[in-house]
Amino acid sequence: MRRPLQPEFVYLDEVGQVSFEWDKPNADQFAFHEWLANVCPHGPMGEIVSHRLGNFSLIGYRRELLAEKRDQFPILLDKVVYEAAHAGDCINMSDFGALDRELEMLQQVHVEDRTLEKVVRDFDRQMLDLLTAARTVKKPIVFL
Repeated sequence: MRRPLQPEFVYLDEVGQVSFEWDKPNADQFAFHEWLANVCPHGPMGEIVSHRLGNFSLIGYRRELLAEKRDQFPILLDKVVYEAAHAGDCINMSDFGALDRELEMLQQVHVEDRTLEKVVRDFDRQMLDLLTAARTVKKPIVFL
């Protein structure tokens, strides 16, 4: 693996993402981003699995559906579908067991409309993919 141009400014942040101390004197942020874009086979953000969970209305629908059973889905409601835009939010490894239980309960949620049922099943599959990948690399699930 090729080393960054200024390794003294490169670090892992609190969620395990490669970051750069851009505010240091002589820090070359352009060189760092160029290095990051090409060093990892998983892309510039180091994604193992990446899913687009939906637009505002799709996230809103999922939130509305889960809110009917709020006590069964606190992680999904508070950390995933609480709004449609995420920036650096994460589900920590300590929450993975509880997320497992929520995903098991999500498998029991069904709607009569076939299109909306697919929306629920797709969400279930996406979250399971994210959880499986995060467990594999022992990192939190991060929403960008």
